[in-house]
Amino acid sequence: MSSTRVWESRVFPATADVVWTHIRPADFKFWSAVKEATVENGNPGEVGSIRKITFKDGTVQKYQLVELSDLHKSVTYEIIESNPPVPILAAVHTIRVKKITHDNSTLVEWESDYSSSDNTVNVIEDSRFKKQEAFEDLHKAVAKK
Repeated sequence: MSSTRVWESRVFPATADVVWTHIRPADFKFWSAVKEATVENGNPGEVGSIRKITFKDGTVQKYQLVELSDLHKSVTYEIIESNPPVPILAAVHTIRVKKITHDNSTLVEWESDYSSSDNTVNVIEDSRFKKQEAFEDLHKAVAKK
């Protein structure tokens, strides 16, 4: 078994509070790849709640919110189900929103830890590409505010 971390980041020309309003719900509605997002178990801001994300390509994933901090502006979730299945044993993702004091812009970091017995380069590169795509859509959503 191996473990791999994928990390992407981007600076946004908006305040951390504005960016956090898009990240905090942990529903990825800002991302054009997402068709629908619902909370299936628990309340939206409740640790332990389950979210079902349906992507436009037909993929359906469920994840559990394992940490949410308004103080540190971070959210962590774990993929618990995927259809079609993904070739990983575990995937834990954390998104952090940080204020840049120099110009009041915002740094967003998205980190994913994968454990797998078949951890291929394709899984890692796909994760990196999807994060970059989501950041581009988040940039568009933030610009509208």
